[in-house]
Amino acid sequence: MCDFVNTANNVINQGQDCASDIFQLLQVLHGYEAALFCCILWSIWKQQNNKVWNDVIEAHVAVLDRAKVLLQDWRAAKFYQQQPSRIQNNADTSKWKKPAVGRYKCNIDASFSKHLNKVGIRMCIRDNTCTFVLAKTEWFSPICEVHIRKALGLLSALEWVHELNLGPMNFEMDSEKVVDNFLSTDHDAIEFKNIIQNCQSLFRNYYENSKVEFVRRQANEAAHILVKAATLSTSFQILYVIPDCIEHIQK
Repeated sequence: MCDFVNTANNVINQGQDCASDIFQLLQVLHGYEAALFCCILWSIWKQQNNKVWNDVIEAHVAVLDRAKVLLQDWRAAKFYQQQPSRIQNNADTSKWKKPAVGRYKCNIDASFSKHLNKVGIRMCIRDNTCTFVLAKTEWFSPICEVHIRKALGLLSALEWVHELNLGPMNFEMDSEKVVDNFLSTDHDAIEFKNIIQNCQSLFRNYYENSKVEFVRRQANEAAHILVKAATLSTSFQILYVIPDCIEHIQK
């Protein structure tokens, strides 16, 4: 990031107009930095629109966070596009599907806010008729790596759903790394390994005829939308009525 800032300062100090600066930066930046620069430009445009049309003033750090999240999502999508055989095998993971009769489905997602130093977690439970059952939001500090916060989301969901005693449950999340490690006995980092092992222990002890599955972001939309507000909440919440923001995606 320091190299990016230094390069930008060098270009700007040449005294050219804004358009020339942008095209000059696109010529000298490469790879991740060039992509991040484009995302930052889009996020600034979004910031200006929010100010003009919604009377919302966003902090600069929020603009940068949004750019980084956009780039992260774009890179994940590009990764799957480069693996056509895998996408074909996982074609059913791109749409939310009802669980079998007598089963429930819990979608899990985690996000973060750098300027608040928080990680937000959301879980959304629906039944085999697509009917909203319950949702929960919580957060913790400090922020951590993507795969760790996703794993903590799974752990939190397993602990919460066990207390509800609803019956067979399909847990779905859009982190293939977490699901693969949950289904495996081999793990990489120690902290990640401990979280996954706790998830496996809970699952073995309390979840009969249940499963943990990977789905793509499109099939995890309810949890993805809900998680955006988790870091802004001052306390943990359990939602008994379906929030307006996800009512349109129940089917």
